[in-house]
Amino acid sequence: MKKMFLGAILLIIIGNTVFAAGEENIGVKNEGRMEVREKEMQDISRKTENIEIVKEEGRKKSKKNKINSFISKIKGKEWKLVWYDEFNGSQLDTKKWDYWDYGNPWNPGNYLDENGNLVNQYGFDAKHYYLKDNVKIENGNMVIKLKKETNKKVNVNGTERRILYSSGAVHTRNTYNIQYGKIEMRAAMPEGVGTWPAFWMWPAGYSQASGGPAIGEIDIVETYGNDMRRATGTLHVLKSDNTYETFDGDDYKLSKWPREKLTNFNTYAVEWDDKEIKWLFNNKVYKKFSYKELERKGLQNPFNQPYFIIINVALSKITGEDGDVDFPTEMKVDYVRVYQKK
Repeated sequence: MKKMFLGAILLIIIGNTVFAAGEENIGVKNEGRMEVREKEMQDISRKTENIEIVKEEGRKKSKKNKINSFISKIKGKEWKLVWYDEFNGSQLDTKKWDYWDYGNPWNPGNYLDENGNLVNQYGFDAKHYYLKDNVKIENGNMVIKLKKETNKKVNVNGTERRILYSSGAVHTRNTYNIQYGKIEMRAAMPEGVGTWPAFWMWPAGYSQASGGPAIGEIDIVETYGNDMRRATGTLHVLKSDNTYETFDGDDYKLSKWPREKLTNFNTYAVEWDDKEIKWLFNNKVYKKFSYKELERKGLQNPFNQPYFIIINVALSKITGEDGDVDFPTEMKVDYVRVYQKK
């Protein structure tokens, strides 16, 4: 472990991980935008293991508590790491993740029928089809590849059908469920018209017959390859009469000349408890939603139960001719971490 002082900032280097401590969080809000000026504590490289906390007292350094699990202090609250995947292996850890497949948890995508017409299994006009082979572990990242296919066929109910585009998705429906906490991903997003990566959650009690996202979907983040300055957090719920409502959508909009680029690695998270949900971009809260708002709008509250995590890359119907997307493209996920309050 190396330690360096840069002015009043202490850098702690552990393996390939660099931590900066000693600055303050300063955010400037302007017309719904937030510009991050400084960050209190940020992993500015990659993996986090066996951290040694060092306290700066003037110019003196004193060792404190060597720990094996990462505890992040955010605005005075302590979070304990309870589940994670750093994607350091050679293949996807199927003790932590399942591949998206038929009925697990939903249909894998849209395909062409015998007449060349797109069969819409989703209820919206996406163009992709999820395949296990499109999810790889490479260089410490989970990589979800989005490809344009020329003559790729898949088995649909015993019949071979051609697909136009392939992608990948993983979830923790059968391996890990969480109720309340901070759910965080560090990822680099793909760009191109119609690319649609997402980090989101469904209730653990979900079944395909129960009606899809209306049961209570938490979108931690969705980005859109045709607008790479926009990251969105959304809730999907039912009204009191059981009709569908998509709400409450809001964006984190990058500043005019952002230091953050969505094609670079950024962190996306929610802090979720029994009263509200907060959305964060690079550890800055950009949106809050109180459950009291659900009552005020006559909406049901499904957010008091365990959920499972989903990560995918979709391709929406707006993708047109070649040139809209530089295929193949990919989403890279450095880690997924789940914290709960100590």
